[in-house]
Amino acid sequence: MIAPETLEYLPTDGADYLRHTDFNRSPTHRNRLGCLVKMVGRCGPAQPRILEIGCGIGNISIPLASLGGTITAIEPHEPSLQIAASRNPFPNLTFKHQSLEETELGAFDIIILTEVLEHVPDHKAMMKHLARGMRPDARLIVTLPNGRSLTERLCRPSYALKRTAAGTALVRAIKKLLGARDITTANAATPHVHFFSLFEADRLFTECGFDVLIFQRYFRHWLLKETFFTKYSHSEDAARSDFVKSQHIRPEKCSLWAFLLKPSGGGPS
Repeated sequence: MIAPETLEYLPTDGADYLRHTDFNRSPTHRNRLGCLVKMVGRCGPAQPRILEIGCGIGNISIPLASLGGTITAIEPHEPSLQIAASRNPFPNLTFKHQSLEETELGAFDIIILTEVLEHVPDHKAMMKHLARGMRPDARLIVTLPNGRSLTERLCRPSYALKRTAAGTALVRAIKKLLGARDITTANAATPHVHFFSLFEADRLFTECGFDVLIFQRYFRHWLLKETFFTKYSHSEDAARSDFVKSQHIRPEKCSLWAFLLKPSGGGPS
């Protein structure tokens, strides 16, 4: 794995595009979005054609659309897609209820796969499909949670529960009691089925035909507090402090990772 680049913390209302997303309320999601925006800006085209896979309720694709380009966002969960479409004020953004297999990947300059792979049973098949379908000069942005982090370890019982309807209802009730909220999707049954280490993520990219161009990481312990006690996680100072510390420790100790990839042998680095 290449050395990580340093990121700067994105505060509340720290960018104009945050007006178009609920992520402005969440240090974790806000800084993930900020990382994605920076990576998109480094991919080349001034007005890129972007595909977001698994767009949820639109909290990434809508602010991206505010920056220009042409955005297509696909999502298999129709209720989430309906919410996203109802919130969309931008003509350059289209939401579609369609599968990845139905999507012409070669039409896009940038493909975004953020917090998706950990939910996909056959994640290798997905990555290989992307590598085959992308243009050589296109770029793929992937974000993943650290599957070995304390947050992911503590969440594993809830992921097991989410595999049944009764378990999903129980998790929903517990989250309500804790004041936790999900601002990414309307789909309550979304368990993680893979728990990647940094080594495993790097090996996955290589085996599936990708090279890592940029690697970034963010947050150490803040994700734990925000995941379990959302309504009590309002300290920007604490979130910023945790973020800054994450930029000076070994990346495998951070909670979240982001990667800018290119197809192997595809275009200049």
